[in-house]
Amino acid sequence: MKRRRFLLSCGAVGLGLSRFPIVAQDRVRRVGWLTGGSPKSHAKLLGAFRAGMKEHGWVEGRNLALELRWAQGDMGRLPALAAELVALQPEVIVTAANVVHLAMKKATATIPIVMATGADPVEAGLVASLARPGGNVTGLSGFFEATPIKMLELASALVPRGSRVAVMVDLKTPFSSPAYRREVLRTADGTGLKAEFVEVASVADVSRALAALRSNLPGALVVLPSPMIFFLARDMVKPAGELKVPAVYPFEDSADAGGLMSYAAPLADSYRRAARYVDLILRGAKPGELPIEQPTRLSLVVNLKTAKAQGIAIPRDVVLRADRVIE
Repeated sequence: MKRRRFLLSCGAVGLGLSRFPIVAQDRVRRVGWLTGGSPKSHAKLLGAFRAGMKEHGWVEGRNLALELRWAQGDMGRLPALAAELVALQPEVIVTAANVVHLAMKKATATIPIVMATGADPVEAGLVASLARPGGNVTGLSGFFEATPIKMLELASALVPRGSRVAVMVDLKTPFSSPAYRREVLRTADGTGLKAEFVEVASVADVSRALAALRSNLPGALVVLPSPMIFFLARDMVKPAGELKVPAVYPFEDSADAGGLMSYAAPLADSYRRAARYVDLILRGAKPGELPIEQPTRLSLVVNLKTAKAQGIAIPRDVVLRADRVIE
């Protein structure tokens, strides 16, 4: 918690924004990009990053070249894609999600890596500290280590006490660790829920898991975040919605696509802010000296249109707490 409070107070001062004038460079600078998603799943986020770069004077085709690589939901492709980017020798590489950061860090210890989002980077072994990361990794974290607990609390407001909640967890994320599972179970018990883990490790697993839940219907569904889940954020909403049980998602895209509810940091904001880190590094800043930033807010989105269609009652206090309501 001390690290979180520190970061929320860093802001522009921590990045030394006043020390770097916004002046476009004459020569073309090459920036790499690696995510677990696809051009479709990350279209809005890539657009936000490009807009952020443009704000700082970097425009594709003039003084910026982006080398885009996508894992298409298959995290097994990350090592090869990371090696491919390193071979191109970009000046900075933008990554998203811990599994992607780790693959990129393993591929290079010298090229600066800017994280656009992810879970606790200190616990993941990516950086020495949030204030002074050291090494070649900096950027933003997304509070994803904290959001699943809040998602369970939200689910508890939608179902009777003692209900069984299916918690979908990607086995390739930190949320599958024994320690985190114990924390999820403690939270569920404290909110009157009975949590049961639904394990997935591939896109096909998600489809099979949702189909299996139809014959063993839970009281609610909570989907924990992962790059693969973001890749499926919109596509999984329809089969999950067919269960007609309250579902809480980890990304706004799911609520926008018809999911009942989402709770997460606004990712477009994070990608736009990641552009500032890239700008600073292109202008000579050392990544190990740039403090890591975390979101200043988390956003609750409630889709009342979906609630009505599925016959799910959303408590008034939950609607009033929502940052955005879809009607």
